[in-house]
Amino acid sequence: MKDHQETRVDIYVYPAGRMSPAEAIDSGIRDFRASMKYAAEHGTYSRLQELRDDPFPLDAAGTRGSETPANDLDAQVIQAIAQAEQVTGRRLQMQLNLMPRDWPMYSNGYLFYKQLYYFKLRASAAQERIRQEQFDALTDQAARTLIPALQVANVGGCKDATIYLDSDASPEQGALALATQVSLHKGYNCHGSAEEAGIPARRADSAVVEIPFTAAEWKSR
Repeated sequence: MKDHQETRVDIYVYPAGRMSPAEAIDSGIRDFRASMKYAAEHGTYSRLQELRDDPFPLDAAGTRGSETPANDLDAQVIQAIAQAEQVTGRRLQMQLNLMPRDWPMYSNGYLFYKQLYYFKLRASAAQERIRQEQFDALTDQAARTLIPALQVANVGGCKDATIYLDSDASPEQGALALATQVSLHKGYNCHGSAEEAGIPARRADSAVVEIPFTAAEWKSR
């Protein structure tokens, strides 16, 4: 990292598919732990210790608080939309020794699910070169800065949405269900074409990586 040469940051972006955010994070964090355990068992690390496992929200709660609700239902709808739009991942704080020199390292991992993809940030630094509290603050800032800057625009059939409403629900319950599901689908960032997704315009000032998938390559969940 600039001005912090002792800290290495790597970001991985890989497809997850359509599922609930809670299910995605639970599944992803299990795989994350399994990959760390595998690396330790095969000699990449030794003395792997997990110190903490915390929820890690990217955006502060209440970002839609500037909107003035007209009534109680309006307030509930605004809150439901804010909750659906909130991206909350997980942070694993670890310590380990890097082989073959057995260097003691701080290692933090962050996992998020957004736009049908996993976004994983791994950060590490030698313990002799930085204090734990400095390292944690630095990597938290990196996650909050870099992950929102990375966007995935999906083009294809995922643009179609099915909204499920309970015929026995009250009008208020129906409005909340509709607002929540529409906001979740909007968060998938799915479009019918690259033009609709604004990809040609983004090429002017952003690096764009195009990854084609066939329908069979997506795992339906």
